[in-house]
Amino acid sequence: FGIDCSGLVQVSLTAAGTGCPRDSDMQCAGLGRELNASEAKHLRRGDLIFWKGHVAIVRDAETIVHANAHHMATVIENTREATARIRAAGSEIVSIKRL
Repeated sequence: FGIDCSGLVQVSLTAAGTGCPRDSDMQCAGLGRELNASEAKHLRRGDLIFWKGHVAIVRDAETIVHANAHHMATVIENTREATARIRAAGSEIVSIKRL
């Protein structure tokens, strides 16, 4: 009846020819390399931002795409605004990865 955040990442990466675990915790543990603080200030298309139980795909320097319960849909959002909203709901970023 829809897709969740980790399913969106899995479908996207599989379509691009990259294998991907199903759940966001496994994706965080198994995909890409962790960005350092300096690199995290310069996000690139395809970077993955992880929160506890959530993941988003960086679309460009200013936006992300993710399936989320706030909108009950897959949406493109401003990264800063989405991050602030998620932080206000009690969840900090746990990792940013680059494939």
